[in-house]
Amino acid sequence: MDEDMEILDDTGESLNLDSRLTSIPLDALRKSARSKIALYLDDQSDIIDEECGYVTDWNGLAELIGFTALEMRKFSRQKSPTQDLLVDWESTPALNPTLGNLWKYLIELGRLDVLQDCRSIVIKDAENYILMRERLANDYLPVQENQVSQSSAPDHYVDETRMLVTGDIDGSITLFDAFVCYNADSTGKDIFFVKDMIKKLEKEYDLKLCVPGRDDLPGGSRYVTDAKLIESRCKRMIIVLSHEYLHSSACDFQVKFAHALAPGARSKKLIPVLIEPSVPIPQILRHVTLCDYTKNDLMEWFWDRLAKSVKAPLDPEPSRMGSSIESSSPMSIPSSSSLQSQASLSPSQSLSSIENYRLSNDSIKNAQRQLSESASMSSNDSGFHSSSFHSHGASSLQSNQSSFSNEYTSLSTESFPTSSSKSREKKKGTNIFGQIKAKVSGKKYNNHTSSQA
Repeated sequence: MDEDMEILDDTGESLNLDSRLTSIPLDALRKSARSKIALYLDDQSDIIDEECGYVTDWNGLAELIGFTALEMRKFSRQKSPTQDLLVDWESTPALNPTLGNLWKYLIELGRLDVLQDCRSIVIKDAENYILMRERLANDYLPVQENQVSQSSAPDHYVDETRMLVTGDIDGSITLFDAFVCYNADSTGKDIFFVKDMIKKLEKEYDLKLCVPGRDDLPGGSRYVTDAKLIESRCKRMIIVLSHEYLHSSACDFQVKFAHALAPGARSKKLIPVLIEPSVPIPQILRHVTLCDYTKNDLMEWFWDRLAKSVKAPLDPEPSRMGSSIESSSPMSIPSSSSLQSQASLSPSQSLSSIENYRLSNDSIKNAQRQLSESASMSSNDSGFHSSSFHSHGASSLQSNQSSFSNEYTSLSTESFPTSSSKSREKKKGTNIFGQIKAKVSGKKYNNHTSSQA
């Protein structure tokens, strides 16, 4: 059948398409038109058109379009082979999927019944498609300017990291306690755990979390936004470890970037949370302590432990108690002022002050011992004559004095043979013993006189 020949229905009305509609793409057909065409062509037919030699159902249409036998077997397994055929045809530009070609092939198959019953709905869809294209052409505003942007264009100097999250719209900089690293594309347990964590940490512990997909603004560079939030806006990073996490390239970048900021984990910037058992821990996190959500016996401590790890300061100051203990420790290092004052003394002055301290202590101890011995003798031997007691006490004090003088002389001679300060100390020691001797003699004499009376 000649495609240029005009086809008329029973009433004499033309069944041909207008020339302005023949170039309309096949995707202009909506659901109703496709379903109506399929009602006619899905029915299996054994009739072969004598002029074209094709079966007059969807199989003949598929052969005319140019589909292979393998593709036709695929169509036969579908609920509606015709609709599946139309979908594959419009997605293959090499087969020229237009309304004009569809109409031509139906005419070749001799399916005038399809042309007559479906013509009105096909024309309606084609005209709606034309109107839609015209409306879009009038209302559409291009993203780029008419002129090609050069290196001096103003947008090159725009700071794209100024507004990263929804809270930045009012002009303020939004800061967070922790960045939540999880697979946002996951449909499993990850998103449910993140929602539970938001309820716990934000409502009960008054923390502020940065959750990708909830807080970040769309339209910016994904990795630039993540890097800036992790580095400048978030104090910690909570890593939700699961099987889905291991398949996320975004999570891999976020963790490696945060680890590069704190490679030794001394500031505890990374907080891994294990939410599924038997998940292989990445090598980069094996040295970091985990929060295990899979152990039921630890659940009563889990949220409090996680919240406190987020609240902990990044660089804690040493406690006052620790500093006071260090200052009072016997192993504490002397102050620099005391070291300087000691270093300013000459060796002879240092030794002289040490010897004077030793001699003064020795003289006082000897005097106290002599007094105690004399008091005990007076209480036990009250019949002694005053002269004998006096001579006994005097001789004892003189002997001790002479021993003290000899010891002092030997020390001073050994250390400083010509020191004038040692001779002065020697005289001072002699005067002290003389005064003690006089006091002891007078006390003994008085006690002896009172006993005779």
